[in-house]
Amino acid sequence: MDMKEVVGRVVADLVREYFADSPMGASPLPVIRPPAEPGALAALERRSGQSFEEGYRAFLSLTDGLEGFSLLLLGCRDWEPGGLGEAGEAFRETTWDSDPEDVGVAPGTPLFPVAVNEDGSQGVFLIDPAGAEERFWLTGEGDSFFFRDFADVLVFLADASSCEPRESLLP
Repeated sequence: MDMKEVVGRVVADLVREYFADSPMGASPLPVIRPPAEPGALAALERRSGQSFEEGYRAFLSLTDGLEGFSLLLLGCRDWEPGGLGEAGEAFRETTWDSDPEDVGVAPGTPLFPVAVNEDGSQGVFLIDPAGAEERFWLTGEGDSFFFRDFADVLVFLADASSCEPRESLLP
């Protein structure tokens, strides 16, 4: 399934959930943003210090971030001064202080925040782990889940029972 289909399905589910809530609007309002500009996308990739996974690049080319989950999926514009990228960076520092080696994230592994909740207690990182196929790590609030690609992250955020991600990179 390509990223356009994944995003379309996930957004349709978010919209259905939003309108099904009683009172209406109890769920976060889904917001699809305009696509990221190619120059902004390239600058964000440089900032991350690692190559973007193909699905994440395709996602940002469709929508420069997505609102409607418990986590805001960050886009290029979130890294402007005062944006939620700052909350993502603060969460990264907190994560490094919480011994990520316990789940197999080696010291010095590049972590780049691609999603964060409003209070900065949970997020998703693009990771560049040596020898592991997983490129994304959802962590915080006692959770630790690893995903091979960004499409898997989106599907999991829409319906956690839809897949069984790894909980550790350790064998």
